[in-house]
Amino acid sequence: MEKEIRQSITNYKMPRYISEILCNNYATAFLRMSIICEKDTYIFSYDKRNMKRLIFRELSDMDKLQLIVTLIMINEQNCQMLIGAERYLIEPELMYSANNRTKYGQVGLLFYPDTTMTPFNVKLIRLIDKIVPQNKKKAVNCFELIKAELSKNDLYRARSICEKYISRAMSEKIG
Repeated sequence: MEKEIRQSITNYKMPRYISEILCNNYATAFLRMSIICEKDTYIFSYDKRNMKRLIFRELSDMDKLQLIVTLIMINEQNCQMLIGAERYLIEPELMYSANNRTKYGQVGLLFYPDTTMTPFNVKLIRLIDKIVPQNKKKAVNCFELIKAELSKNDLYRARSICEKYISRAMSEKIG
């Protein structure tokens, strides 16, 4: 199994502090990485360790809700490191996990710069549109509520809705 991934980007200027934080693994939500800068090209090398790309078609609706909560928590942590989510892409193919788990601490993101600096709430709305099948009425309603809060940039309320639905699903399984 391939342990390392390489990506490159040209005509991009990364602030030095971000490369220091990423290369020293201070922002632990990202895969371990090294960065080489040659002229106007950055070459990123990522160590996947034992992680594989998340397989979204195998995730339950509850797992997807948990992923939204996890991404909000990761954003909070990364903002403390001065790497807000507008600085990196949030796409399904850039998310990794050891056993297709979505809880906080079990998801690793592949850092790839977002040159458009799209706001975090917009990225989450787009992610939900990509990972939630439109034929599941109950799930769609839940995710539409979350997207409505995200469109108002109310991350706290969006997270609260996710956690409420997760809690309700857990109690239905137990009861």
